[in-house]
Amino acid sequence: MKRLGFLIVISVGLLVVTLQKDRIALYLFTENIEKLVSRDLRDELEDGIHVAFCGTGSPLPDLTRGGACTAVIAGKRVFLFDAGEGTAESLALMGILPSEVEMVFLTHFHSDHINGLGALVLQYVFRGNVATPLPVYGGPGVERVVNGFNEAFALDHKYRVAHHGAKAAPPKGLELSAFEVKIPEVGVRKIISNEGVSIEAFKVNHEPVAPAYGYRITYRGRTVVISGDTTYSENLVKFATDADLLVHEALAPQLISIIEKTAARHGRHGLEIVMRDIPGYHASPSDIVRVATASGVGALALTHVIPGLPGAWFDSLFTDGAEKGFNGEFWIMQDGDLISLPIAGGQRKANVY
Repeated sequence: MKRLGFLIVISVGLLVVTLQKDRIALYLFTENIEKLVSRDLRDELEDGIHVAFCGTGSPLPDLTRGGACTAVIAGKRVFLFDAGEGTAESLALMGILPSEVEMVFLTHFHSDHINGLGALVLQYVFRGNVATPLPVYGGPGVERVVNGFNEAFALDHKYRVAHHGAKAAPPKGLELSAFEVKIPEVGVRKIISNEGVSIEAFKVNHEPVAPAYGYRITYRGRTVVISGDTTYSENLVKFATDADLLVHEALAPQLISIIEKTAARHGRHGLEIVMRDIPGYHASPSDIVRVATASGVGALALTHVIPGLPGAWFDSLFTDGAEKGFNGEFWIMQDGDLISLPIAGGQRKANVY
């Protein structure tokens, strides 16, 4: 009898859910939109440096990883390092308002590090009614890149202004503005140093790609270094010294070799050649551990993961044991991950999607 009563209750419940499906769906949709529109991740964070991984992928197909993108929140200030495909969408999902990005810093001009700039500038304006151009910093050539995006999106921006009006779409806000950063052959270039935040650029080795820069960000005694794309680099060791966190790009040679051989077997010779070439200008997990150990960094986060893998279950396959040589925290990052370095000390990792 009790079982019959239980089945009746379940059946009635399912009937109610079925009849009210659209009302329930509308409620869930409305709640989700409320969260997306109103959320500001900074309100959830204590004072410190927070590194948001808005794109941990590469040009290789990967449904779970966007193009290269790392956001650094220093106090309440937001800085963006690279803007690969999907940047604007990932930032929004993480609760980071594109309109709050003060500056974009490019490590180099490979397409997967810049091809999200066009979409980013639209969100920069429409989610915040920003009326000034978005500053983009990079090595020699950045003006050409920025002018190219401005020209490529000029008609789109014209349509936006005509449709929504200059109040919603301020024409100047729809532009990118280029700032060239030149670095001495030996040394570092300080780009900003104000309100407790210091950002410096230094050279790394991504030949034949040049310029190729890494960045060192310091806020109230906590320091994060972003490698950019590079092989093992003594210059990176120098400027990563004693950083709390090193964010380093990573390539697994043994897995890339599998893709190369598979491409050759199927006659995909272009892909075969690319897979044969790319280990020569990226860093393997063992290279990265050498850098981290030599520079004495406190924690290590791998991004720009080549090739991307479905989840943490595959991490040991990617690292091939390299993590055993590093004594600090060692993470392979996923899109939506956030590493926090509070002023009070320590570090922690979470996913904020």
